[in-house]
Amino acid sequence: MQIFIKSLTKLVRSLPFLYRTHAELFHSVSLEQVYATILFSLRGRETVGQYLKNWLDYTNKAQAEFDRHPPPFVAKILK
Repeated sequence: MQIFIKSLTKLVRSLPFLYRTHAELFHSVSLEQVYATILFSLRGRETVGQYLKNWLDYTNKAQAEFDRHPPPFVAKILK
């Protein structure tokens, strides 16, 4: 969990740079919203980290279940 939070912190710290250098890609996000997200993430590191860990666990389980029991049309394509 600690490594995950450190990675999250590095990502959050790089967001303003990414926004400034790629602002044309983020038409619907203001710089203020980017900073608000950073502040929220830094103030609630444990909460945000746990939320993202739970989300990753859920998506990994969902992917594994999909791989074990694909819908019929997917199984047909994979044959």
